[in-house]
Amino acid sequence: MTPTDSRRLLPRLLADGQAAPARAVGAFAAALGCLLAGLLGSFALAGMPWSTMGPAAGVVLACSLRWGAGAGAGAALGAALALLAQPLPPIEIAVALVALASGLVLAWRLLRQLAFERRLERARDVGWLAVATVAVFAPVAAVVAAGALRWTLPSPAVDRVDTLLAAWATLGIGALLTAFPLLALDRRAAVVLDRPTRLAGALALAAAAAAATLLLCSPSNRAGELGVLMPFAAPLLLVALAVRHGAPLAAAALLLCTTVGALSTVSGSPWWSGAVQPPPLATGAWLATQAALLLILHAGAVEARWREQRWEWALDGSHLGVADWHVRRGEGFASTAWRALAPASEPAWTPATWLAQVHPDDRAALEAAIALIDSGQSGRQQLELRMRREAVWRWRQATLLVIERGADGRPARILATLADVEERHDALERQRLSASLFQHLHEGLLVTDAELRVLEANPAYTEILGVAREELIGTVPSLLSPAPDDARARQQRAEMWSALRERGSWRGELDERRADGSLRTLQATISTVPGAERSTHHHVLVISDITEQRRQRELLERQALFDELTRLPNRAQLSSLLAEAMEVADRDGFLVAVCYLDLDHFKPVNDRFGHAAGDRLLVELASRLRTALRRREQWADVAARLHGDEFVLLLRAGSIDEARRAIVRVLRVLSQPYLVDPAADPVAITTSLGATLYPLDRQDPDTLLRHADHAMYEAKQSGRNGYVLFDPASRLEREAQVMAQDEIEQALERGELMLRYQPKVDMRSGRVVGFEALLRWEHPTKGELPPHAFLPRIEDDGLLVRVGDWVLSQALEHLAQWRRDGLDFAVGVNVSSRHLRRADFAAQLAALIARHGHDLAPYLELEVVETAAIAAEDSPTTSAQMKQCRELGVRFALDDFGTGYSPLRYLKDLPADTLKIDRGFVHNMLDDAQDRGIVEGIISLARTFGCSVVAEGVETPAQARMLLDLGCDIGQGTGIASPLRASQVAQWVRDFRGVFVIAPAGAGDGLARLGG
Repeated sequence: MTPTDSRRLLPRLLADGQAAPARAVGAFAAALGCLLAGLLGSFALAGMPWSTMGPAAGVVLACSLRWGAGAGAGAALGAALALLAQPLPPIEIAVALVALASGLVLAWRLLRQLAFERRLERARDVGWLAVATVAVFAPVAAVVAAGALRWTLPSPAVDRVDTLLAAWATLGIGALLTAFPLLALDRRAAVVLDRPTRLAGALALAAAAAAATLLLCSPSNRAGELGVLMPFAAPLLLVALAVRHGAPLAAAALLLCTTVGALSTVSGSPWWSGAVQPPPLATGAWLATQAALLLILHAGAVEARWREQRWEWALDGSHLGVADWHVRRGEGFASTAWRALAPASEPAWTPATWLAQVHPDDRAALEAAIALIDSGQSGRQQLELRMRREAVWRWRQATLLVIERGADGRPARILATLADVEERHDALERQRLSASLFQHLHEGLLVTDAELRVLEANPAYTEILGVAREELIGTVPSLLSPAPDDARARQQRAEMWSALRERGSWRGELDERRADGSLRTLQATISTVPGAERSTHHHVLVISDITEQRRQRELLERQALFDELTRLPNRAQLSSLLAEAMEVADRDGFLVAVCYLDLDHFKPVNDRFGHAAGDRLLVELASRLRTALRRREQWADVAARLHGDEFVLLLRAGSIDEARRAIVRVLRVLSQPYLVDPAADPVAITTSLGATLYPLDRQDPDTLLRHADHAMYEAKQSGRNGYVLFDPASRLEREAQVMAQDEIEQALERGELMLRYQPKVDMRSGRVVGFEALLRWEHPTKGELPPHAFLPRIEDDGLLVRVGDWVLSQALEHLAQWRRDGLDFAVGVNVSSRHLRRADFAAQLAALIARHGHDLAPYLELEVVETAAIAAEDSPTTSAQMKQCRELGVRFALDDFGTGYSPLRYLKDLPADTLKIDRGFVHNMLDDAQDRGIVEGIISLARTFGCSVVAEGVETPAQARMLLDLGCDIGQGTGIASPLRASQVAQWVRDFRGVFVIAPAGAGDGLARLGG
């Protein structure tokens, strides 16, 4: 057993446990009732054991049919006890039980096969009960008992036929007397308890019938002269009880009479049964007659009630309410359906009650109809009125019919019917609304059958297409023709019918000609109306004339997508055309030349001839472009106007040479003179054109236009009247240059640039003579970068001057601070040739020096590379700026001297105070005689021209010793000190104790620290 079964078993066991006591009580009650019935039968009826078996069998059969096998088993036990209580031999009791069981089983199986209804609510069920008890149970039980007794007893008492018939009669009467009341007794009998007067009447009739039975079944006549009426009194009382209160109560009263009759015959036979032998059988026969009478009466009642119920069901099923009014008696009846259609609080129904439920506006019509019926002027009236139901007024159809008249011809009985017509009213209202909409709708509406033949068309449809309704009916309209003459119309119809087949509806635009031949644009919606088995039953077509709206839309589209002056596509339309051309180029594998075209010297034409003449020139140019563009079946070149005299061309080409030829052909056409003023000579206008080729230049549309624009400007700078093709590689380099410049500018603004200071010392005396300011960039991701890693990217840009100004300002700021701290040395600053070429360089430098309050010019040395100095000598502006700086007291040093191979005449004229030997010569002079000779020559030149000399790149003691030997005392390099931060300079100078110098004579080649 699964856990689910276990969970379901517990509630079932609990339910069975709760029902078990009830079933036990029912079985005990059935057993007790059957025992009493058997005992009473033995007293009242003649013959043993038949008188006991008959009533007990009726109880067993009724309990089995009505309350199930449990009650039947209890009743069977009671029957056995009743037989055991009789003074019979055991063999006869056993035979009686077997006969009882045999007859009951056959009777029960027969009733089950015949679909017997235990409530006896049909006449056939009453008849089958009589057949089962009298014609099945009684003869079977009698025969089985008689046969068994014949073979078990030495001298059986059943050999005679009359004895067997008496047993049959006794069994049948006894079973019928108990089975019918128990089955006919229904809880509906408790309805009388609702009214005390009805209950009192029922009890009085039952008591009177029991008293009459007692007087009739007594051994002596206690009624006197009225005794002759006693056989008729009880049946009449029982019939009256059945008619008045129903057969169930009459059956209960009959059971009471049976009990009274059985008890009254205990002391002897009824006083009137002298002629009936055996005498107790007379009482049984009389009671059986009453039972048969009640059976017949109950069968007729249930049949009548069945027919009435079917009538009620028919009325309820048809939603037709019926009311019956007896005019003279003032009584009325309303069916269940009537009360559902017109709910009322009063239990009785009258015309006045009905009239109060009707809408005030409809009461007059109902009163008039009732008056006509009542006066006899009309036998039938039908009208529609509103009645309230659930706080809502709903339409009802009422019919008044005279079904019975009195002797004076006046109505005696009137039948009224009521039907719900709310849905019909709603349908009629919707139909009227639809008809009104159909006629007054501004849109044209057409209804056709499945073969597209017109069934109906509203006035708007005939007005839109200018055709009469009579001409449309029964024909197939041209609007639904599957193959019109016009190609565009054929395509529209094909799309329409395809959508109808797939989805059952379509909405779109159709072109159709009116009856007068004018072409109209229609917004159309067509739908199929399915019929039986989903086949097409109708087509509904709705149209509206949108010709003017379409014209306005096309006008707005032209204004939005085309240039108003030249009728060429504008910038908005160009974007979609360019995107489409790029897509086709990717698919078909050809080039698209995106050309940016601008007229040369167009403004003088406007100034000389006026703007109107300029517009005429642009219109003529657009016309020439249209004629110059190539058109094929699958594609066409495109011309568009951006603004002013700027145009864009999209030219298809199979190769770069073909693109060049197409561009040259367009320029040749545009270079012809233009007649802008009839009174003046034609004007010659040239064109500058820039182009880029897609997909060689694989960019988005906006970038392609920008590249073509850049190429056009290059064409203009190259002298105009020509074209330039954009080079993507150069563009990448320029973009990288721009990005680098932006990054350096941001670094300057964010304070990422800084200065390092490398000392210059007198190697012979060990004195610090100065520092060189070296620029560094503390990059956030790349770390510290030297100048050659970023300055070349801004060499040709104004940003280089801004950086140079910042370096001078920072160096002077630090120099001033060091001077205030008591330190005495100079600071050298590298200056670019571009910086020196600035016309206000000297003035800006003077302002920077003056800002610090004391003269710093003698301590500032501007270092210029040799090549820049030579260029400065050839530049008047640069020479002037250098002279003005010398006048301020600023000194100059030639950096990287020896790399420029400058002529001696330049060195003679240059305002240089110091020559700095390039580090490359210093690094290799120990091993390379030529480099050593160059170093020696530079030192000699410096002495000749009166300049001091500084050696860069001193890294080892050997280099320092050789420089001293050659006559160069001042050195600079990592062998002396690496570049320092500005905050480290002062402390380094204070801690400096000298550098390597030549040892005194006799000390060998070793070096010693000065002051060490």
